[in-house]
Amino acid sequence: MATAPQIELRNTETVPVRADRSPIKSVTVRLVDAGHLRDYEEAWWKLSDCAVVPNAYYDPWMLLPAIELHAKAESLHFLLVFGPTGKDGVEPLWGFFPLEVLTKCLHLPIRTLAFWQHRNCWLTAPLIDRDRIREVLDAFWRWFESNPLGCRILDTNYLPADGPFHAVWADFAIGRSSLMLRDFPRAFFAASGTAESYISKAVSKKHSDTFLRQKRRLSELGKLEYHQVESLEEIDAWLDDFMKLEVSGWKGGVSGNALAKERQDADYFRTFTREGFQRHRVLLLSLVLDGKAIAMKQILLAGGGGFVFRITYDETYAKYSPGLLLELENMRRAWDGSQIKWMDSCANPRHPLFNRIWSERRMLRRTLFSNSSRLSDFWIAVVPLLRWIKKRIKREEPADYLQISTQIEKQ
Repeated sequence: MATAPQIELRNTETVPVRADRSPIKSVTVRLVDAGHLRDYEEAWWKLSDCAVVPNAYYDPWMLLPAIELHAKAESLHFLLVFGPTGKDGVEPLWGFFPLEVLTKCLHLPIRTLAFWQHRNCWLTAPLIDRDRIREVLDAFWRWFESNPLGCRILDTNYLPADGPFHAVWADFAIGRSSLMLRDFPRAFFAASGTAESYISKAVSKKHSDTFLRQKRRLSELGKLEYHQVESLEEIDAWLDDFMKLEVSGWKGGVSGNALAKERQDADYFRTFTREGFQRHRVLLLSLVLDGKAIAMKQILLAGGGGFVFRITYDETYAKYSPGLLLELENMRRAWDGSQIKWMDSCANPRHPLFNRIWSERRMLRRTLFSNSSRLSDFWIAVVPLLRWIKKRIKREEPADYLQISTQIEKQ
């Protein structure tokens, strides 16, 4: 992989911060390129285990393969925030920000710095030590205001808009020129009580009876069982079956996004799945009928929770809702000694499956922020007008997730 030239921020830059918890004198920010990222991998792993917002997409096992297979490395930079050197002589890594330099923003010629979001990434929360949120964000904003990349606008992409991280982020956003582009909820669940009590509250008795009837009728067609991959030897077969099943359905069509349609997506899927499984960061589940998988699901693990990466099903069995039956089984396993205590669907708003059986929601928000310069404040002010003019000239179709669907199995 070609790497970008090392970007020097005078190697390191000491940034004073106002610490609320302890008398921290300074932190250090370091801007590195993709080619030097592995030098910090050990500290990166430690940070991911104590991040205030767990984010599997930014953990080493997922991000490093994404850089190699998806990215133009010269546009990527990584801002690392370190605490003061400890007695062991080591600087603790407190913050990790994957950044991408864009020459355009919303199709306008505005040089922009964005939290990196490749096409298989559904959360852009930076990794920040849960005990050092304020110190890290203070260092980040001070760096951004005079960043050496020539970017005057920050695009957050899919950033959480709730929880302890957002509370501190909102404090630092006060007084800054900003423009919210999108604000939306997506299905989320947190394990509490028992599985059956949760499901009974989230799903009406009428629908519960329907699901039981579908499972019973599916069982009449053959031996029905749930399977979880337990050994590395099973991985390749599971991956092959998943991609064949996914591309055989609507995702394999012209407007679908089946992984098998793009070689680099398929390679990325195989690479990070093998790495994640060996590190106990991936769960692979299947609903099997007479030895054939009719619904399959991959879950990414981080910080005691999970992220749904992909789910697919055999559309010839659509009337039995095999994807939904597999999801209900997955929820029950979350209460049965699993390491999953919460789960993010990573799905569009109004998703017909997850919204039906998961009762909580996670708020996400995409916002543009100025670096407080006059030019960036001007851009933030005029972007709404320019977008309005564009819509008047070219009529745009509403997003798919705004079109309410009644097809439960369209995942």
